[in-house]
Amino acid sequence: MEKQLFNLTLPIVIEEIENILATYPISPYQKLFSVNGLRQDLVAYVLSRVPNKYAVLEATETFPHQSLFPPYSSKQLLYIEHYIHLGIRELFNLYSKNNVDKFIATSLKLNNYFLS
Repeated sequence: MEKQLFNLTLPIVIEEIENILATYPISPYQKLFSVNGLRQDLVAYVLSRVPNKYAVLEATETFPHQSLFPPYSSKQLLYIEHYIHLGIRELFNLYSKNNVDKFIATSLKLNNYFLS
């Protein structure tokens, strides 16, 4: 029989990201991470830094969301939350720096265009 692999950490990380982002100011944090690509980057950032838990089920079985949760203790959830906050700061700084670099490069191109 065919089996399916489920990452039990993923739904917890997604839920915790939503809860934590709700505590941040709408602008710029919530707006920045409302972009799906950046939200996915944050999920990947956290998942790559915390221990993940998996379940294997037969392909005919449905994923029993409620019965498998919570697979993490309070201490482990704090660990996940810690990496969410770090990821928010790192990605925000990276995104801000990239935008500043793009702005400077565009400004230099425009200056060179008008000075020529």
